[in-house]
Amino acid sequence: MKKFAGFEETYALQSAADVAGRDFWFQSVVFTYQWWLLVALTIIPFIIWWKIVDRRRFFEITTYGLLIALFAGLLDAIGVETDAWEYKYDLLPLLDVFIVYDISVLPVSYMVIYQYCHTWQSFAIAHVIVSLVFAYVSEPLLVYLKIYQLINWQHTYSIPGYFLLAVFIRWVMSKFIKKSQSF
Repeated sequence: MKKFAGFEETYALQSAADVAGRDFWFQSVVFTYQWWLLVALTIIPFIIWWKIVDRRRFFEITTYGLLIALFAGLLDAIGVETDAWEYKYDLLPLLDVFIVYDISVLPVSYMVIYQYCHTWQSFAIAHVIVSLVFAYVSEPLLVYLKIYQLINWQHTYSIPGYFLLAVFIRWVMSKFIKKSQSF
């Protein structure tokens, strides 16, 4: 009968893996061209967004973006933890998720669409296009740059996730807005 590792043994293994990951990051990731690209991908979307955001809807749009970031980070963590994918390069050595996409690229892209696509139809069409671009352009580019590694995943699997995340959070926002107007 196979014996399963106890908490202490599991923690020791996880701790050793964390130390090895941080060592790898400091020795092989920070200040590489991939790392600088990630710095740019974190900052530039917010600069662009700041210039175009509708100031009258700032709180609403930002709330939408924060919810996108929250759920994207959660889904990303599930994918990494279940060995669907992995990241060789990341902005910080502290998280297993791709923080650059989870807090910058996805939320900003989604906030721009949320701001400009007022009908469900235009919103859905825009997100089908963005989902295809993320799955078939961005993800393969990240694989090519050795930032992102597919393990038990295919790019096509990402399309429903990108799309449904946007639709679900817009639906949640519509409920929040409706509820806030009833007070």
